[in-house]
Parts: sequence; C-alpha cells; structure tokens
Amino acid sequence: MRPPLGEDQAGKLAPKKTLHLIGPGQVGRAFLRQLQTRQPETLRLVAVSDRSGTVFQREGLVVDEIVTHKHRGGSLSECGGAETIPTELAIRLVSADIVVDATPSKSEDVEAAVLRGRTALQCGASLALCSKNGLAEAAAEWLAPATRKRVLVNAVLGGTGAQLLAELDELQRECQGLALVGNVTTTAIITAIEGGASIEEGIGEARRLGFLEPDATLDLDGSDAATKLLCVWSALFGSTFTKSPGLASVKREDVRDLDPAALRERTSRGATTRLIARGGRSGTELRVAFDEVALGSPLAVPADRVAYGYELPSGLRVHTGLGVGYERTAQALWADVNAKLQETQQ
Repeated sequence: MRPPLGEDQAGKLAPKKTLHLIGPGQVGRAFLRQLQTRQPETLRLVAVSDRSGTVFQREGLVVDEIVTHKHRGGSLSECGGAETIPTELAIRLVSADIVVDATPSKSEDVEAAVLRGRTALQCGASLALCSKNGLAEAAAEWLAPATRKRVLVNAVLGGTGAQLLAELDELQRECQGLALVGNVTTTAIITAIEGGASIEEGIGEARRLGFLEPDATLDLDGSDAATKLLCVWSALFGSTFTKSPGLASVKREDVRDLDPAALRERTSRGATTRLIARGGRSGTELRVAFDEVALGSPLAVPADRVAYGYELPSGLRVHTGLGVGYERTAQALWADVNAKLQETQQ
C-alpha cells in the first residue's frame, strides 16, 4: 500500500477529505453514482474494498471504472495495483477521513463487521453505515459519547438514523419500549396480499421493487427486522459492559407462514398488518411479529417508507424515513457523508 492518506508525496496536508468505500455492491455502486453526480469539491474517493482486496489511489479513483468493473461481476483483486490484504488492515493503511461500510448484513459476518467499524473509529475516521450487523452488535460501544459524533447511521435505519442520533440522550433516558416497522419488503408483500395476490406473488412484487436483500431469506424470515431492532435496542438500552442480546434471542415470524385470508379479513374491517419489531429495556422480550394495526396508526406506513416508534411517558414518538431500496439507501448514505462534510467546513 502507499503511505497513509491525508498527506501528499511532499508530506503536505491534502486539500480534500478522503473517503474509503467498503462494499461496492448494489448500494455501494448507487452511492458511487451519487458521489459522481454531485461531484463535491471537498471530497475525494481514494479507496474501495471488496472481499477480494482494495484498490487505492492517493489522487483519487475513477468512479466510472470501479462501477463498471463491479457491475460486470469483476472483483477488485483483478484491478491493476490492487492489494489483497484484509479489509481492516486496508482501513488502517489507507487512513481515510470517512469510511463508508455498504457491505451486505450477513449473520456470519458480524465479527468482521465489528472489526471493520472498530478499526475505522480507532483510526479517527467517521464511519457511515448501511451495513446493519456490526451496529447491532456494537451500537452501545460505537455510540458512546467519545465516538458518537463520528458514527453515521441514517442509512441503517431507513433514513431515520439522523433523527435517532439527534434525540439519543433523551431517548436513552425516557424511552421504555420500541415498536419498529423497519422492513419494507414485508410491507410490500402484505400490501400485495391484501390486494388479492398470493404470498409468492407478493414476494415477486417486493423483488420487482428492489426491496429484497441479496439474501432474500433475511427479509422473509424476520432476520432483517430483528437486526434493526438490535441496532436500536443496543443504542438506547445497551451497555459497553454487557454483550448484545444477539439475533438468536429475538423471536421471529416468517412472512411465508402468513394466512392470506386472515390478512384480507383485517382489511375488510379497516385494519392492516405490519411486521413490528418490539422490545423493552430489559431485553428479555425481543420479538418480531406480524401484528394487526389500525389504518390510522402512524405504524401503518406504506411500502415506500419505514416507521421507528419510541414509547415515551408522553406517548409514542415516531420517526419516519424514505431510505428504502438501493437508490434511496444510497441517498441516505450520501446525506450522512454530506452532513459530515458540512460540519467540518464550519
């Protein structure tokens, strides 16, 4: 690898903030297109990593070349000058100002995701996430006062993460329970079933809308909703001295086990169904289940948005977001990165 970024070859400070993207998949490539379209004068993409390796150019990478190569199914190790080293080592050597983690949220990759995030924060970088599994495990650690301002979670929570962080101190004190409608895939499937579709046809509609995770099982069996629940639960109620409850502790229902007739019966009497992730301070009753919801409820959001509900003494406070699907998730990521750029210019 080349010398750490932040200095040019003469040892002088570089004029722009540097960015290292990890995970140039669907969301990562959409984020790169956002970056290319907006062409911020204060930011330079200097490194991109996938499972195979890292490409790095101090003067800045050509975004088109990366996007085209990955879209064609190529690995970064095939690119000239690529380094086939562990991603956490690349993070440390590149030493970018902002690390964006857009890797898929696979349960078997939790340890690697935590290591990536922890390394970025130890190096002094800001960490922008749409990958959920690391945050679900380490939210209490990463959102502690010492590093909170450098952890950006808008895209993880469907465009509501900025609201959560803005109110985090209050919610940590006052919130007694969570009611989260964070999985748009199941909302799209339910909407289709309510309109007369079969479960399989509903899954097909969610796929057409671009809502399904690369591993569709994560959406269908409740794992995605459970992981988001753990992200929020750990941020509000977790502790750096105790281990996160973990995915196995969350009771989950599978959308493929729903009774379409029961869903349509609810609509006939003015109600609907949503996959709601719930949990209280104790962490002993974490669950993800398909609950009946009144059509006028703030949790009865359509399939193009999410609703994160926080149970306070004054009532239910709901954050809604539109950061769903590849493109909107990338927009939420860009909003986090741009906010950090604006902050550093003040």
